[in-house]
Amino acid sequence: MLRQLRFLKDKLKRNFLKPINKKLIIYCPTMHSEGHTTLPWKTVFMYILYTVVICTLCVTMWTVSSDDVVSIGLSSNVIIKAVYKYSKENSDGSIDLVFNVPRGGDALLRLNSLHINTLGNDEENPGNETTISTAPTTTTSQRPQVKTMYPMSLDAAYAINTVNVCPEGQQVDYIIIVHSATAYFARRRAIRETFGGKGLFRNIFQRVVFLLGTTSDPVTSKAIREEAFLYRDIVQGQFIDSYHNLTHKGVLGYRWISEHCPQAKIIVKIDDDVFVNPFKLVQDVLPNFLNKTRHIGCHLRPGGTSPIVRGKGRWQVHDDEFRGQTNYPFDYCNGYFVIITSDLIRPMLNAARLNPFFWIDDVYLFGILPATVGQTKFVDIRENLSLTFNSGKQCYEEHGTQCKLVAVSQWKAEEPEKLWYMVLSNLTVSAKNQLQVFGLS
Repeated sequence: MLRQLRFLKDKLKRNFLKPINKKLIIYCPTMHSEGHTTLPWKTVFMYILYTVVICTLCVTMWTVSSDDVVSIGLSSNVIIKAVYKYSKENSDGSIDLVFNVPRGGDALLRLNSLHINTLGNDEENPGNETTISTAPTTTTSQRPQVKTMYPMSLDAAYAINTVNVCPEGQQVDYIIIVHSATAYFARRRAIRETFGGKGLFRNIFQRVVFLLGTTSDPVTSKAIREEAFLYRDIVQGQFIDSYHNLTHKGVLGYRWISEHCPQAKIIVKIDDDVFVNPFKLVQDVLPNFLNKTRHIGCHLRPGGTSPIVRGKGRWQVHDDEFRGQTNYPFDYCNGYFVIITSDLIRPMLNAARLNPFFWIDDVYLFGILPATVGQTKFVDIRENLSLTFNSGKQCYEEHGTQCKLVAVSQWKAEEPEKLWYMVLSNLTVSAKNQLQVFGLS
């Protein structure tokens, strides 16, 4: 580089700077009438050009030499060299760091073996850049197995927030919080058109909200925004909607209730494939939880009875989590249908600030957090619940109003409508009048 600079300097001297004597190597200045002196325009131009070229070369040399080469430790014995490119702050406060690692070799293979997100498409990722992100960057329309790499985030802005579901000063007897996946528009529609309809009762105030994560699919994202605008019952958090992020979804629900529906007396959490008999709910189940404190009703799994799955499998738990234990040491719920008294919501939200992320949402939301709060009373209502649709359907068909089921899980397309009309047909006149069901009494 220095040799090139000397060559350029000598060439400029030979072509444009002609010496007048041995001591002076520039043109003699020209005298103007005002007594001022100026240099010939060629000389001035070349001085400017020479300065610009020198500055450009210096900046280039500084830039080339200033790339931040760092050593990234992927594990205790795997370290790679990479060049830092840039960083980007996300809306949830996390930061994406982008590094460039050498093409080829085994660096990227080591990255993949350690489950760090690598972008292999050169069109989307020129220069073979590898994104090491504090949050996942891709998803599909279903529920992919994406693990969030950051701990519980409780204060990020909502992607979509519906604030007028529970207007201030308005009574809310119970609110149904539905954990729904982004692509399940039909399930949400079915719930709205059956047991989750607005104004179902005249004298009982029910509210329904759907909790979602985000998706990278622009078509689905646009449809969700339109759905939220139309129905005003969508709450979306700043996390990828995936099976391993259901814990984030549950904590989002606790936060939203604390902020926007604190007057709800009872919280009913369900999955979007669960059918609820609202008449059985308000007649036989909810009265057992009214005026109670720190109560949770669900399909209970008593402490010490549920094994912790190690190794491989859908429910695998890392050896560093619950180290030395073979069973979960506390009570927790199967989370498809859970009743929670409202006084537990804010304490469990605060408990989420103390407990690190654990991906199995049932264990975290309805086990770890209540155990942290303490003095929580679990009520096993499994006799009122069914995990299989066929058994639930059979109960409604054969026993009518005597069927004890308040919730049936794992329904598929068009099945909730069938159950809904079956439940409506079983209502007695006295029940219709007592509940003051709109359109039926």
